[in-house]
Amino acid sequence: MKWLVILDPIEGLLEETDTSLAIIRQARLQGIEVDTTTIDLLYFSGQARVVATAEDQKEYRRGLDEYDLIFMRKEPPYDLAFHYATQLLSLTNTPVVNSPESLRNFNEKLIALPFSAHMPPTLVSSSPQLISEFIDTHGSCVIKSLDSFQGKSVLRIEPGQDEPIEEFTFGGRSPVMVQKFLTLVYEGDKRVIMLGDKVLGAAMRKPRSGYHANFASSDALKTHLTPREQAIVDEVGPWMVSQGIHFSGLDFIGENLTEINITCPTGIIQISRLDKTDLPRQIVDYFLKIAS
Repeated sequence: MKWLVILDPIEGLLEETDTSLAIIRQARLQGIEVDTTTIDLLYFSGQARVVATAEDQKEYRRGLDEYDLIFMRKEPPYDLAFHYATQLLSLTNTPVVNSPESLRNFNEKLIALPFSAHMPPTLVSSSPQLISEFIDTHGSCVIKSLDSFQGKSVLRIEPGQDEPIEEFTFGGRSPVMVQKFLTLVYEGDKRVIMLGDKVLGAAMRKPRSGYHANFASSDALKTHLTPREQAIVDEVGPWMVSQGIHFSGLDFIGENLTEINITCPTGIIQISRLDKTDLPRQIVDYFLKIAS
């Protein structure tokens, strides 16, 4: 069994908390050969191929079809390099997680919009006028760039603050997401890790200061799903699997769905510690079934 994991440069990842490295370690413990690479080393020459690094640190040039499973774990932002990488990944017959088609089709902010009934009041627009009217109606809001991650390019904004709107929309040329600010974020943002259509685990990320709730700047606290959150998961999960999304992270604030992370969801090490379980093993076992 041979897997390929596409991720950011390994030297920049934190061994003790990185989800991708945890999955790689576990897969190798279970006897799986795991190569790693970055998106710039995908290429086409007669077929989709890659320059990959094996566990022994030697580089090999392989066809993507030589692998039994490919993990696409490159963090956002979604840019043209990421887009072209998904095009190359679409040329292989090897299962890719998450599917390159879904990574192209669904922005991590916009993917939640079909489930807007479970979200806080939300606007997506590039129009400064529409955004100002929305903020006037709902009061304090957050404005989010559509290609941000880990709370980056997320700003709390109040009625009458026009300068951030101009900045985030590049003068009305680029759409953004605006959501009503939920004060419950100070108590935490709940990350729910999904494996297939089932909940693998969850953690409450309580900001150490401010309102940016993510694993980098928050305390990870033990939590559970409320009945309302479980009902939302039961609705969202099967839809995601139907789109080829098998590994994802749903974010909740006060039982409101805010985002769905599909490119590089994180948190399995923190949740494993909190719940005294082994999420990397469960993930590897799940994908062994897909690859076989």
